[in-house]
Amino acid sequence: MRRPLILLLLALGVLAGLAALAQLPDWRLDLTEDKLYTLSPGTRHIVQGLKGPVTFEFYFSDRASRDMPLLRDYARRVRALLVEYRRLGDGRITLKVIDPQPFSEEEDQAVARGLRGAALTPGSPPVYFGLAAVRGDKTAVIPFFKRERENWLEYDVSELLVELDRDHRPRLAIYAEPDLLVRGGINPFNRQPQPPWVALESLSRFYDVTWLPKDFEQIPAGTELLLLIHPKGFHPRTLYAVDQYVVKGGRALIFVDPYAELDGPPAFVQPGRVKSSDLNPLFRAWGFEHTSKGFVGDDRYASRVTVGGGKPARHLGLLTLDREALADDPTLAHLDKLVLSSAGALRRLPEADIAFTPLLHSSPESMLIPAAALDYLFDPNMLMEAFKPGGKPFVLAARIDGRLKSAFHEAPEGVSGQPVKTGTTPAHLIVVGDTDLLANRLWARIETGPDGNRSVVPFADNGIFLINAIDHLTGNPDLIGIRGRGRYERPFTVVERLRAKAQRQFQAKVEELQQQLQQTEAKLAQMKTAEGKNAPLDAARQQAIAQFQRERLKIRKELRQLQHQYNQEIESLGTRLKLVNILGGPLALTVLVLLWSTWKRWQAKRAWAAAN
Repeated sequence: MRRPLILLLLALGVLAGLAALAQLPDWRLDLTEDKLYTLSPGTRHIVQGLKGPVTFEFYFSDRASRDMPLLRDYARRVRALLVEYRRLGDGRITLKVIDPQPFSEEEDQAVARGLRGAALTPGSPPVYFGLAAVRGDKTAVIPFFKRERENWLEYDVSELLVELDRDHRPRLAIYAEPDLLVRGGINPFNRQPQPPWVALESLSRFYDVTWLPKDFEQIPAGTELLLLIHPKGFHPRTLYAVDQYVVKGGRALIFVDPYAELDGPPAFVQPGRVKSSDLNPLFRAWGFEHTSKGFVGDDRYASRVTVGGGKPARHLGLLTLDREALADDPTLAHLDKLVLSSAGALRRLPEADIAFTPLLHSSPESMLIPAAALDYLFDPNMLMEAFKPGGKPFVLAARIDGRLKSAFHEAPEGVSGQPVKTGTTPAHLIVVGDTDLLANRLWARIETGPDGNRSVVPFADNGIFLINAIDHLTGNPDLIGIRGRGRYERPFTVVERLRAKAQRQFQAKVEELQQQLQQTEAKLAQMKTAEGKNAPLDAARQQAIAQFQRERLKIRKELRQLQHQYNQEIESLGTRLKLVNILGGPLALTVLVLLWSTWKRWQAKRAWAAAN
């Protein structure tokens, strides 16, 4: 009777403890590895500094998402984080959870706030899953929570609070090398009209923009971000203005380039033409440098192009970067593809006291190639002749934070006062080793409709990257410091690496097949042109076509075998890992219980033996 009574008392004690905990709604204990539910110091400072009360309206279609467990699980995490904001706000933040039913007033309100409903299954009502932060007549929204930005959930929510507190549009001061014609105009070298760069054309809709002249000597007061595009040939007083703005704690987004393709004609047309930007006199004082005389060639990210006669080629300097080349950073969180051309590399100098965070990087299958090789490059295949990968990646863009040192010991002639030689306020920079990525041709197709209106059809995320970088740098300093929250869902990293390896090998075979198809189609077109469309093919040509068809079938068979082989390997490894994860815990617990039981029996026998 004694043992059941003890068990009953233990059960009652557990229930009493749970009831007591239920009366403590603000009590939290975050045991996750990356502290996923603990708000960053930056967010705490933002919440505590709010200028007025804020209402979080969390819209989630709870009833319409009953059969969507993954979405509901994500919604629970979002709600848990919003509850943490409310708790931290101590009365400054109110949370409302709203389930907008179809054709209801709540749905109308969600649409009026700027949220988007998504029909996640055919024929089903739209599902709402977004957030509106409201203060008076001012609203900031997340239209729909995207899974790809889950790591930056806290950043996005805190950004809404910063947006509500902002009383003006961010102020930008922009300099762009005049010969690039980023604002459009007549190209003086070929006398052809050049359209504006659409990535920069739209900035005035979102920001207060001031364009700086060639030899500017001052940066307008109140500038929140300095944007430099291909700075070259700067006068010392211009360099001094940039240096002092940054050293005093300014923020800058700088695009430099070892070979800006739109900066005038190549050397064989205009000998001596300098197409490289060089801020290294400042960069080196700030703790890093840029390879202004060489660009990064990368065999893995080389893009496919067409040269004379329709011949396909791979251009080592024209890089199409995928997610693996992009860092886990808020400026890149939901980007999938960036295209760069003749990009230079950045590197942190030894002993530099700065935070140097790579944002974009090449693959290990890369090397630096002299920029002069592009002056007479008529066939990209020429770059392959001397290409020897170095086995290490290069940094193509980086974020630099810290208290910087000036490049000037004294002010240039004609400038009064003494320079600030070491900053007391941390500066925040993003430096990109390429300017061409902003040009239209690398990321967007401009189409003109029948009514004469232009439309932009992006095929890469270069334009979004520019906006993200500006938004990040013009945000609250506490916002810049908010970290990614890590992953809520833990993937099988070994499986993912194996899958990525299989995909790369599979893609290489696909490209090989496509290249052979293009070459054969071009050859067939030449045959028909030479003999006439209706002329019969001779035996030799028919034999050549049959040979190609046999080769094509062989390659396709190899592709299927390769895919099947790696799929089998991935699935078997995944199954083994899942069994370990599912059964490992219970088996380990069972073994521990058996060992404990055996030890207790041994102790009892030992005590009995000692007593007798």
